[in-house]
Amino acid sequence: MTRKLPKPITSSELANWLDGKLFGECRLVTQLVPPTTPVEGGIAVAGTTKLLKTAQGSQFSVLVVSSDAEYRESQPIIKVEDTRVALALLSSRFNNRPEDNPGIHPTATIDSTAHVAEGVNVGPGTVIGPHVKIGVNTSIGPGCVIGHGTQLGDSCRLYAKVVLYDGVSIGNGVHLHSGTIIGADGFGYAVSPKGMLKIHHLAGVIIGNNVEVGANTTIDRGTLDPTRIGDRCKIDNHCFVSHNVQIGNDTVIAGKAGIGGSTKIGSRVLVGGGTTLADHISIGDDARISFCAAVTKNVPAGETFSGFPAMAHRKFTRRLYLLGRLEKMWQNVKSLSSD
Repeated sequence: MTRKLPKPITSSELANWLDGKLFGECRLVTQLVPPTTPVEGGIAVAGTTKLLKTAQGSQFSVLVVSSDAEYRESQPIIKVEDTRVALALLSSRFNNRPEDNPGIHPTATIDSTAHVAEGVNVGPGTVIGPHVKIGVNTSIGPGCVIGHGTQLGDSCRLYAKVVLYDGVSIGNGVHLHSGTIIGADGFGYAVSPKGMLKIHHLAGVIIGNNVEVGANTTIDRGTLDPTRIGDRCKIDNHCFVSHNVQIGNDTVIAGKAGIGGSTKIGSRVLVGGGTTLADHISIGDDARISFCAAVTKNVPAGETFSGFPAMAHRKFTRRLYLLGRLEKMWQNVKSLSSD
């Protein structure tokens, strides 16, 4: 592994790169730091009023603040439209995590029928099965298993101990974190006089481009049609995506969410952590599901659902308000009955 060290850059250059505006003198920036940790040469993003108050007067080379922030210190600042976008860009610019060097470790096992493109890294103990295709500049960490006929696109990264079952198709620029399992059998059985008969899942999983899947997340294969994950989706750690699920583009799913079989999720949907989605339901484009909600029916496009069972957010908050009034109502009833 090679650790890349970010090159110093001026605050003026960073302002142009962030489509922001620099106020104050131009200074040299060497690293991205938290707004609570003053460091000479550091750039910090103060995206909230609280963080801005914390950072004021501290020894940063420059602060990044929102365009409407009120800041009267003499310290240099860069004003941007969206501080969270600025943080994402800066985290990429100053990323110093180690990069894998291209090459195949001598303990890796690669079937003779597999095609491994140029610039691929294969870590120790990894097993690559028959008829696998791996695109250029892809990195596969130690202890991974890639099943028969699986395809990996260009510039993907698999961290340690990722398992791809047979017949999985992965697009370009996909990141799969440690412990991810793609393509295991779905949970499907038929009740018979002789007991439970397994329904074999014959289709695979198709994952689009620039998808990121968190650690210890599982995505099951389809029964007869593949499970599909759209482009640029982001799935957090410890999530479960059942067989035949269809997810559109740019959808974000937070940690510990579970999605029932054959459920369809549209594009640009936000699913909160700990959420449960029943099987065979539909979530429309641009919908939002609050954390720990239990969704048992279809969610229209653009709607926000909350609660258990999940319902329109305004209806859910109204019910919570009325429940909070029950004690007072009960006390009033008791006082009337005692008269």
